[in-house]
Amino acid sequence: MPDTSGDQEFPMAPGPVGGPAAWRGPEMAAQTDWIYRLSDADIGELDAAAATTLERGLDVLAITKDDFPLPTLGPRLAGLRRDLLDGRGFAYLRGLPVSDYDTAALARLYFGIGVHVGDPVPQNRNGHMVAHVIDIGTSPDDPKKRITQTPVELPFHSDSVDVVALLCRHLAKTGGESSIVSAVTVHDEIMRRRPDLLEVLYQPIHIDRRGEIPEGMNPWFELPVFNWFEGLLTTFGPLRPYIDSAQRFETVPALTDRQVEALDFLDQVTREADVRLDLPFEQGDIQFLHNHLIMHGRKVYEDWPEPERKRHLVRLWLSMPDGRPLPPQFRQRYVNIELGTRRGGIHVPGLTPVLPLEPETPAYH
Repeated sequence: MPDTSGDQEFPMAPGPVGGPAAWRGPEMAAQTDWIYRLSDADIGELDAAAATTLERGLDVLAITKDDFPLPTLGPRLAGLRRDLLDGRGFAYLRGLPVSDYDTAALARLYFGIGVHVGDPVPQNRNGHMVAHVIDIGTSPDDPKKRITQTPVELPFHSDSVDVVALLCRHLAKTGGESSIVSAVTVHDEIMRRRPDLLEVLYQPIHIDRRGEIPEGMNPWFELPVFNWFEGLLTTFGPLRPYIDSAQRFETVPALTDRQVEALDFLDQVTREADVRLDLPFEQGDIQFLHNHLIMHGRKVYEDWPEPERKRHLVRLWLSMPDGRPLPPQFRQRYVNIELGTRRGGIHVPGLTPVLPLEPETPAYH
């Protein structure tokens, strides 16, 4: 698929966007209505639904929403889903007793919850339908690896899919707290304080694919941070190290001073105490984030020395077939952007979906 970004126009929002997704961290910290707590009855429903799929001999990756009936919890998950798409853009499901299940049973439960929210899509070149966010001992400076699998701080960013879910299996010894921001609030703050830099963030910037290259595409892609399309602000927060590592390609132009200033100011605003929301995980939490409205980050952490106690999150990438229309430039990253289909995820030749139950790290073998 050829790069057509140079032929496109990139309009800006006519003014501050506002709306229910334009929240600030301190106000959200004072509320709890974004936390959906699982009751004993909810957990019983999950166990019964999982048992039904086992009795039918269903592979986890074959499970659909209809295969996983949740008579009482299902409507609550539908409400959570509405919060993601049309409300604040994030939600927490709290209280899953992860230590009560073996790895296979937990994967089945998690996948069953996930299909009530969206359609899972592959997350890496290996076709992994769940990803293990855990330190596997690689260098964060390796341009062919994801820095999510290291213990370093993650700057604010968004993932390449409509919604990301993160299930907490184990906490770090210290640190590793999650932080999120409303991308709408960040946008409106930059518009108010530095509209000249906002113009820069509405223009495409080169981002490294780190080896996950769709057929016929470049080893990098171009997307603006902020996109105004069909009356909606749709954001894509790239990891800053992925912008920097894209500079290794001869065909990628050097970042301009203006781009560096705009990206630095974006980082500054996302970190401000009256903007961001710091969210320490609890074991059994599932964090849901709408990537077009939310950027998320992680603080540096110190891990436990024992492999079985290492900080461990399990990630699902969920496409929303009834989500928002995506700008044409998103095709470079999402490949497929049509509503009613599975959008986003990783697309590389020969990819076969698989379900890895454990992290691919020597500590686990």
